[in-house]
Amino acid sequence: MDRKEIYREKIESQLKEWKAKIDMLESKASTLSSEARTTLMKEIKELRGKKTVVKEKWNELQKTGGDTWDKMKDGVENSAEELKKAVEKVVARFK
Repeated sequence: MDRKEIYREKIESQLKEWKAKIDMLESKASTLSSEARTTLMKEIKELRGKKTVVKEKWNELQKTGGDTWDKMKDGVENSAEELKKAVEKVVARFK
């Protein structure tokens, strides 16, 4: 298995994990007070936006090769790290 395939599996796994956590947060929203639910739903919307950015960058990366792939991979990594931190922060707040 080459490094691109390993990376593909890693990103796809992370995207599934983040989707599951966002879905879990959405389920939790129904148990919260109105104010907390509104706050959480706003944050979920922001998380989904960040997830979309990662997914779009990931889709673009898959279309490239060579040096361009290496350069674009950094953009995917940065966006993925930002999403990861944001998801963890929201999950911690609404445990």
